[in-house]
Amino acid sequence: MGTVAGMAWLVLREIDELSTANSDNLQWSLAQAGVEFLQFELAVNKAHSQSGPLGDVRRRYDVFYSRMHTLESGAVFRSLRREPEFAGPHQEISTFLTALLPLIDGDDAALAAALPEIAATARLVYAHVRQISFSGLAAFATLSDQRREQLVLTLFRLSLVLAGLLCGLSLLAFSFRHLYRAAAQHARAAQRAGTRIRTVVEAAVDAIIVSGDDGRIADMNEAARRLFGYARAEALGRRAVDLCHPEQVRDELLSGPLNAFQNGKRPLPHERLFETVAVDRNRREFPVEISMDMAEDAGERVYVAHIRDISGRKAAEKDLTVARDRALAGEKAKAEFLALMSHEMRTPLNGLLGTMELLRDHTLTRHQTDLLDHMQSSGRLLLGLVNDVLDLSKFEAGKLQAERRPFSMTRLLDGVVETTMSLAAANENTVAWACCGPAEAQVLGDARRLRQVLLNLVSNAIKFTRGGTIDIEVERLPGPGDLVEFRVIDTGIGIAPEHQERIFKDFETLDSSYARQAGGTGLGLGISKRFVGLMGGEIGVESRLGAGSRFWLQLPLPVQHQQDVPAATVPAPAPTLAPTPARTSTTRPLSILLVEDNEINRFVARAMIEAEGHRLTEAVNGQAGVAQAQAQAFDVILMDISMPVMDGQEATRRIRAGKGASADVPIVAVTAHALPEEITRFYEAGMTRCLSKPIDRKTLIDLLNELAGGPAPAAPEPKVEAPGLLDTVLLNELANTLGAAEFDQLVEMCLAELDSEIAALAASAPADPDLGRAAHKCAGSCGSFGLAALRIALGEIEAQAARGPVAPDQLQALTQMWQASRAALSDWAAARQYPDQSARQA
Repeated sequence: MGTVAGMAWLVLREIDELSTANSDNLQWSLAQAGVEFLQFELAVNKAHSQSGPLGDVRRRYDVFYSRMHTLESGAVFRSLRREPEFAGPHQEISTFLTALLPLIDGDDAALAAALPEIAATARLVYAHVRQISFSGLAAFATLSDQRREQLVLTLFRLSLVLAGLLCGLSLLAFSFRHLYRAAAQHARAAQRAGTRIRTVVEAAVDAIIVSGDDGRIADMNEAARRLFGYARAEALGRRAVDLCHPEQVRDELLSGPLNAFQNGKRPLPHERLFETVAVDRNRREFPVEISMDMAEDAGERVYVAHIRDISGRKAAEKDLTVARDRALAGEKAKAEFLALMSHEMRTPLNGLLGTMELLRDHTLTRHQTDLLDHMQSSGRLLLGLVNDVLDLSKFEAGKLQAERRPFSMTRLLDGVVETTMSLAAANENTVAWACCGPAEAQVLGDARRLRQVLLNLVSNAIKFTRGGTIDIEVERLPGPGDLVEFRVIDTGIGIAPEHQERIFKDFETLDSSYARQAGGTGLGLGISKRFVGLMGGEIGVESRLGAGSRFWLQLPLPVQHQQDVPAATVPAPAPTLAPTPARTSTTRPLSILLVEDNEINRFVARAMIEAEGHRLTEAVNGQAGVAQAQAQAFDVILMDISMPVMDGQEATRRIRAGKGASADVPIVAVTAHALPEEITRFYEAGMTRCLSKPIDRKTLIDLLNELAGGPAPAAPEPKVEAPGLLDTVLLNELANTLGAAEFDQLVEMCLAELDSEIAALAASAPADPDLGRAAHKCAGSCGSFGLAALRIALGEIEAQAARGPVAPDQLQALTQMWQASRAALSDWAAARQYPDQSARQA
């Protein structure tokens, strides 16, 4: 625009110059110069010829001189003076005028005398004057042409500039039009976005409240109006914290998450999401979750809060917490149930199997021996099933942990073959094992569970093989990990590929003829897989239908090089069912301290121990046991766990911590608590072995023989309980051991003791802190005299007392159960015929 304005100004100036009279004045001045010189020349000639006045000459001289001076100094003649055709004549004229000037300014006489010469010179100078006029007119014509050309060029340039400006304006107009359209589109898009945002905000499930820098509500959506019950007009302008939150939480909010309102700052990341309590128009308080942030535009700050009612979530969390607590309580109850079952279930089976062993001490006919063999076989089968179920339950409860102790792999495999040999022979099979490579003396691992896995695999192979072979191969694999592979290979019916994964599941049996004949629960392989995983190994099977099976397991079993570390005891093979002679002690007599609070349990233990020729000293609680152990040297201490005054664990710690005569002797835990974590605590307290209640005579004798340096004992077998009010097998064993007189006396003592104790229990308060201890004591007496049902009920009360108050109906039911159990025991004792009675009656 500046260029256009400048060029317009130039054009206007050129036009103005062309439009003024300067050009006419220039032509007139040049023409007038000739006229005025002729008038001067005429005045000179007239004055000379007529002797006229000289004033006219002087006047005409002054006029012509003035004209020449104008041509010489005028701005309009500047360009003319630069022309050569003008400069020469002008110089001649100026010389003439300069020379004449003294005469003009002098006296008349001198001027009059010079007139002839002035006239002659004037005729010559006139030619120069005419040349000036002609050259001036020619120069003016040239200058005019140049000015017209310059004006045309300027106009052309101006037209170009105007054309460019027009194009620019056109482009600018197009750009403005495009920008206008884009702005209109953006405006429409912004309007649509605003509409969508408003729709989203209004349709949002969560309440949305917008407040200003002062915390006062500037806007709210429909969800907020529904949540808090206020109309939009009612809420606008009110402080959000006062409107939406109860008074008791406002100060906490303002000093915490809403502190940004006070400082005019953006909330910190940890302040943008929080939970608090809100209140609606009806003053109903409810939990909410708030997500808050700040936006700033043109110096104006707004705070946006998304508020969600989390009453349902909090209720769900509460229900989940309750469910979790119930689940944990269930797990705890399951663990307590396992402890109770390990205490209760094995007792009847142990009594059954122990009584059968005692029967073999007597002279039996062949038919009686066959019947006894069948009974023992069934009892061991039932015991194995109970052990499988208990192991499965313990594994699921996370109660099993793998051991890591040195053991002899050769002895373990020999025991597996010896144990299964008779079962294999019944199906006309052979069992053998071989080592692929050099035999290893000892390895580190869990011998007991490895033996159980191998027994499960071999027993499974025997069930599905007829007239074939079962081979056990063991091989140390090369490479890292100290892996040893065991392979159980049979020539049985094989397994179809689609069933090979299924067989490792619990309670899975294959529908084949051998399976139907062999039966089974389908737990063996499932438990084996769990045990192998527990030991850090893998198990699998390779088989073809009709071509036998190959079960393999790989376990990390590093070689044990420390010869001074005692090997783990590998369970010996189960005894055969042939008659055995009466057992006699093969070790030196021991001095034994029995620490037991239950008088009946002490009586039974004393009968078993003294029958083996050992000396027994009794203590009625842990404190008395500590005093006895400090004063006298014993060979073995049998320590009960749950006792009044001082329990067995504390007594053991004090014995070990003191410097008494028996501080270093073996202390055997005699307990019904057989879970691994409890046994671990017994060992941590200083106990060396653990013996399960009720005491099995064979297990006790084997343990005493081992501690006295006698033959290595067989591993104790677990026991389970039999149903019914009485365990008659246990009662028969106890009566045969004690004799009629002592047994009857002991039954009377037990009945008298339990009469008072059960009555006291039934009358106890459900939250009595001594309730569990009293139930435990009664349960011990009931277990010793085969009161199975009552013992289970007392065990449940003991377990419940450990968790909290006992249900009153549990305590009230004891009286009726005791009356039924008492009557059953009295009837059984009265109806029992002892051998000497039969002889007398005969």
